[in-house]
Order: sequence, then structure tokens, then C-alpha cells
Amino acid sequence: MPAMARFAEVGFLNIGSTIEMRKFNRIRRTVLGAIALGLAASASPFAVTKAAAESPLVVFLLPENVTARWESQDKPFFIEAMKKDFPDAQVRVENALNDPAKQLAQAEAALVSGAKVLVVTAIDQKGAAVIVNHAQRQGVPVIAYDRLIRDADLSYYVSVDGLIIGKLQGSWLADNTKKGDRIAVVNGSTTDDNAHLFEKGYMGVLQPLFDKGSRKLVESVWTPGWDPSKAQAEMDQILTRTDNGVDAVLSANDGMAGGIIAALQAQQLAGKVPVTGLDGTLNGLQLILQGKQSMTVWRSLKEQAGKAAAITAALLKGEKPAANLFGGATMNNGKVDVPWAKVNPVVITLDNMNLEIEDGAVTKDALCKGMPAVGPCKS
Repeated sequence: MPAMARFAEVGFLNIGSTIEMRKFNRIRRTVLGAIALGLAASASPFAVTKAAAESPLVVFLLPENVTARWESQDKPFFIEAMKKDFPDAQVRVENALNDPAKQLAQAEAALVSGAKVLVVTAIDQKGAAVIVNHAQRQGVPVIAYDRLIRDADLSYYVSVDGLIIGKLQGSWLADNTKKGDRIAVVNGSTTDDNAHLFEKGYMGVLQPLFDKGSRKLVESVWTPGWDPSKAQAEMDQILTRTDNGVDAVLSANDGMAGGIIAALQAQQLAGKVPVTGLDGTLNGLQLILQGKQSMTVWRSLKEQAGKAAAITAALLKGEKPAANLFGGATMNNGKVDVPWAKVNPVVITLDNMNLEIEDGAVTKDALCKGMPAVGPCKS
């Protein structure tokens, strides 16, 4: 079956109706043509094969760059861990900039280039099944990183438990608001499985409060691509519609919290309205230091990237990844029970921000530059 037909059979992506096939064909021909030219210009086929055997290629596909963590933490942590676990591997990192078709083309190019393992943070959790299916036909395992890929024979999954993250966010907000407070909920992207898990977690805490009237739901909105500018626009609209009638905001991550806080600041509400977050980003931590963001939920991305690298290295060695990476945990993706390497989340506030400095997620110098002398920046 031709490669293009294999992609088409899955019905790739929720990006309107169907992919513009002519456009995608042009992308794919360009990618494959460039690779073919590169191979033709290189040494003999034997040399290429020998190099591939000695320095196997691993490709890490990132989803976007509007969320700072991908480029500033996940990427360098994964590269660093791979150097430790399999020093001879070639590690290539690609960012699809929130374009599902681009991510598919990057995966196709990686497979044509001879990638031995794909580590994928999917933009579209269902559409990315195409990547897994095509890789499987070539005997290439796919590790879903941070976001589950649905309805495919996925090899491994490395992520935090999104349900627990949501519960931590919702519980913190419940504990730090009072009876009658009006709460706006700004969810993440509808195409990200984690966003739905987060929402299930925090609404599991907040919905009973809304139902009995001890808290009031102002509005709940979803944010395409986790885009902070869209979150800011959504918050602007909520404030306009309610005449600033918001007492707290459940923001699903730090990037969107930054946009939300900008909207609150325009109405002189920043610092007066509790705002949650996720990821423990540098900007999110600095907003906490300034008293504008209230908390964030963090998991060690160094640990998460390290687990992904350990699984990758085992696969490159032809070994089964160590059982203690998974502890027997699995996640059903709608087709199979996927072995799941978990990382544990923790609430970060001013009081325990040092955890991230100790982990290497941020440096004290970068964190405290220009910030108030509070928390870890006191001395």
C-alpha cells in the first residue's frame, strides 16, 4: 500500500474537515526530496548503514513553542539524559509550532531518515495515531511524551497523572476562596488529552461547590493551542461580560495564567484575584514572586525526560525497559493498555519554590533577577 494511502486510511486530524491533500502531498514531496538529496550527497550506502548502526537516530517531536517548558526544559533535559544513557545516539528535536500537518511531516521525515525511536508530544491526540501506525509498520517504537496518543498500538507513555494535577489545582482554589466567590475556569486545548484530564480533576472538586451554591461558576472556556494571547482575550471578554465580577480564576497552566493576569492587570485586579497554574515555568514563578499568580503545579521535567530517555536507550539496545520505570502502571488509549512511566506532581507556592531550583528547572539567578526579595530571593 502506498505511504500516502496508509496515512489517509486513518483519517488524520481534526483540523477542519480533512487535510488538504494537495498541500500535504507538496509538504511530503518536499521533505522526502530533501532527504533523498541529502542521502545522495553523502557517502556510500554502506557508510550510511554503518553510521546508523553505530549512532542510531532518535527524534523527539515537540508540539509548540507558546508554552516555555518545551524548549527550555523538556528538550535540554532529554538531550542531557540521552547523552548519559546512550552517548552514541543522534538526538534530533523538532517543533511543529502547533501545526498538526507539520508534525506529521516531521514524523515522516524522521522515519525516512532511519529513526529508530520516536518520542512524540502530540498536538492532536487522535490524529497522531497516524504517526504511530506508520512507525509500527517500519518496526519503530513510539513513546508518547506528556500527552497520550489515542487509538493506536502505542509502545510506551511517559507523563504525570493529569487527573491528580487537576485535583491539586481545584483543591487549592477551593481552600483559598470563600463562600459565594465567583470562579472563572480557563481550560487548555480541546485536542490535548491532558487538558481533559485536568478539567475532570479540578471540576471533580469544584462542581460540587457550584452545585450547592457555595461557589459560583462564572464561565468555563477552552483555549485553542494553550495560547496565552487567546487566554488573555478570553479573560478580557469574561471581565467585560461580568463587569469584572470574578473573584478567582482556575487557569490550567502557567502560560495561560500569564495572559489571564495581563487581562486582570488592565482592570487593576492582578494580585487581588487568585490565579492557578501548571508547569512551574520561570515566568509563572516570577508572577508568584510578584504576588500576581497564586500557585503552580509542578512535576520534575528532568525526571520525566530522564524516564523517556531511559526507555529510549533500552529500546536502542534491544532490551526491554526496566520494570521499575512503570511500577505496573498502564493507561488505556482506546486500543491497548500502554505501559505508563509516571512522575509525581506537587503544588508550588512561595514557600517551597526552592524545590525547582534544587531540581535544576530554574536557576536562582534567573529566577530572582529584578524580583522582590521574597521566598527563595530573600538572600
